Amino acid sequence: MTDRTTFAPLIFFEYDHKPGHFCLMLGDQHMVDLEDVFEECGQYGNGYGWAGVARSAVSTRAPELEGRFGLDPEAGTFVAYGEDPDALKALGALMRTAWHDRAELRTLIESGDPDWFD
Repeated sequence: MTDRTTFAPLIFFEYDHKPGHFCLMLGDQHMVDLEDVFEECGQYGNGYGWAGVARSAVSTRAPELEGRFGLDPEAGTFVAYGEDPDALKALGALMRTAWHDRAELRTLIESGDPDWFD
């Protein structure tokens, strides 16, 4: 099961090698489109920066998602993972909104703890 459209440009999928485990992913080919927003806020728009956005979105928009998935970013990839597909889909909706709405992205970056973006 792979969904490339609902949360685009993020991809939601179930791991082939680990049924019942899911992933929400954003690759660096899409991150570059919004690097300027991160830079304006004094952050990097890499995988760690997007993990900060995810933490901020959960903290300010959906605290009920806290602890329901893990984050495993790298410089060129944002990854959220876990066994709760509903939580990852809810995060996907928040992240999709942030990616498509520069003002929302800026708000989430500015309202997040700076340590969340490292």
